[in-house]
Amino acid sequence: MKVLCLSQNPLPDSRVEKSGLTASKAGHSVFFAGPGADPAYNNDGSFEKIFTLPFSRCANLGIPPDWNRLKKKFSELLGNVKPDIIHAHNLVAGKLALLSGRQYIYDDHEFWSLILKAARRMKWYHGLTQPYKRWLARRREDQVLENASGVIVISEQMAEYHRRKNPHVQVVPNYPLKAESLGLEVGSEKPGVLSSVYVGSDCSQPVLAPYRDVSGLLDIFRKNPAGKLTVIGDGKLVGLSPVYSLGMLPHAEMMMELTKHHIGLLPWKKHWIHSYANPNKPYEYAHAGLLNLIISDAEPVINTLGNHARTFNNYEELRKILIDYSENMGQVSGLKNTIRNFALDNLVWEKNEKRILTLYGA
Repeated sequence: MKVLCLSQNPLPDSRVEKSGLTASKAGHSVFFAGPGADPAYNNDGSFEKIFTLPFSRCANLGIPPDWNRLKKKFSELLGNVKPDIIHAHNLVAGKLALLSGRQYIYDDHEFWSLILKAARRMKWYHGLTQPYKRWLARRREDQVLENASGVIVISEQMAEYHRRKNPHVQVVPNYPLKAESLGLEVGSEKPGVLSSVYVGSDCSQPVLAPYRDVSGLLDIFRKNPAGKLTVIGDGKLVGLSPVYSLGMLPHAEMMMELTKHHIGLLPWKKHWIHSYANPNKPYEYAHAGLLNLIISDAEPVINTLGNHARTFNNYEELRKILIDYSENMGQVSGLKNTIRNFALDNLVWEKNEKRILTLYGA
């Protein structure tokens, strides 16, 4: 079977790559089509060929001539590849797959209609553009869901929402590949200062997304004996003890860095969209042996991690928890191997591969 992984985002993209690897291991011929790939991207063999399509902001919004050009190039590509099924990642790719008239599955790991509903208006012209974007996303989402042969989502809460339009929904969370984790060396915690880590680019940014609001997080460490914080992925953040910034790191290097800490943070302030979200960072923390501290409305993550995570309702509670752990390090010592073994047994991509292949009809 020929499988075309179609995405509006360029490579590298972890979820797209893992989906391609799953199909390739099952014996299918797998191709990728999207905006292209970063020059440093190393194709691990998942994709037999990578095709570039002219995605752009105007094309994604369905505005001619960009949208028409994108459709034409995609049609030409289909004539050459002749895929048996399209694995469409996110909404614009789903719309293209729908228009192609070919069989497709829709992989919705961003939930665009709700993200746009939750987005904060930052520029004056957003008052004009955001209503159109929301209308377009809802309209496209209904069409894509109703006509897909199957749907893949990241949480059971999203699955329940989408089953109103399509009964063939499978839940595939963003777990790491087992092979990615097996190379990690996770030893016992070293004595010393409590060390927390956050992976994200939100600390130095204005609150562009209210569901990723971390305003005030750094002050917990700067103004309290709460240990130290290392931020990974925020190139604009200037680190100053006890807050340290490592900027962007390659994924393998980031995973090794995580093993050096005690606590992994999901410190977003409460937002209604968290009940649908299922980010990958808590599972990466778990594979590194870190105890997760998670905002209490992140239900999909909390239900998955169980007693390998601790929740908090607000930053005052988080502050108290961190100070308590900092003063009583014995509470977090000895947890690394237990948490890591739980992750290796339960939180790996391979456990859900059959759900994807089922939708392929394989």
